[in-house]
Amino acid sequence: MKRNKSMTKTITHTFSAFVLSLVLTGCGSQTAAPQSASNPTNSRQTNPLGTANVAYAGSLQLVNDTKVGPAFTRFTGIAYEGRGGGSFGIAHLITSGQITPNVFESVGTAPIRLLQPHFTSYAIGFASSPLVIAYSPVSPFAKTLNAIATGQQPLTRLFSLMENKNFHLGRTNPNTDPQGQAFVMMMQLAEKYEHLPAGTAHKVLGSLENPTQIFSEESILSRLQAGQLDASSAFLSEAIQRHLPYITLPATINFGDPSDQAIYATAHLQLSNGKTITGAPLEIYVTPVRNTPYPKAGLAFMTYLLSKQGLALYQQNGYQLTKPMIYGNKNAIPPSLMHELSLQ
Repeated sequence: MKRNKSMTKTITHTFSAFVLSLVLTGCGSQTAAPQSASNPTNSRQTNPLGTANVAYAGSLQLVNDTKVGPAFTRFTGIAYEGRGGGSFGIAHLITSGQITPNVFESVGTAPIRLLQPHFTSYAIGFASSPLVIAYSPVSPFAKTLNAIATGQQPLTRLFSLMENKNFHLGRTNPNTDPQGQAFVMMMQLAEKYEHLPAGTAHKVLGSLENPTQIFSEESILSRLQAGQLDASSAFLSEAIQRHLPYITLPATINFGDPSDQAIYATAHLQLSNGKTITGAPLEIYVTPVRNTPYPKAGLAFMTYLLSKQGLALYQQNGYQLTKPMIYGNKNAIPPSLMHELSLQ
């Protein structure tokens, strides 16, 4: 046992130094010395690389703030700070200068396009998480929802149940959040692929911004856990992390399978600003944010995230790892990240 602990500690130290050396090389600097992984610190003053300030889609809050962020700090000695919100909302906060993260994790590439070309030139996709219907175990409809989840009742029963005026459904805002967009388009696809009566989607959802259903991505599942909602849109990873019961949706409508991209693209949604959204897989992308403080700390976080250690934490928390996908200018990716991508 002592020997195994010693080996683990050696690997930890080696990986910590390796990540930081790659980052410093990729940034063209050799002036900052890496912190020892055995003596991590949250102080910006004692670490010349500063702080990894990560803005992320709200659905990534638990995995980032309780798993990846703390592990990153333990391995590298670099402090971590996280902030969640709808991906589009976060992107607008960045472009307006209201927040200055050095890393942004988005669901899909559309929010990242808002940052180009001034704030970023590339992003890397690494995981996906399909939509599910999470539900409250104390809901008066829980018995029926359990029967649907276990296959004792057909999935079509879920959609008729959600039409019930006494059924409290939660979803996120389609104008600011990709999950909210995908949920509305999921309802469209369900009409076709689950052979639902025409108009089911409108009966369930009401208006695009139905105030009785719209909640922030950071709070919606807390409301569900508190019994304020009967069911809610969610990513599979969120339901697993929060130990919520959930109903699995077929790949043709859950936006979680890249191989079904052509099917998802048949769904369209017009937002309140008149912009039309086309359905696409719910891939998670990470990108550095330029012109913000502590870029080396941000690059160190991305390097750790895309390492086998970082990806394993995502997988353990319910995310489906995908082959790395590069969006934007591949030539702008620094050597440290290209090295990690070559290992996947």
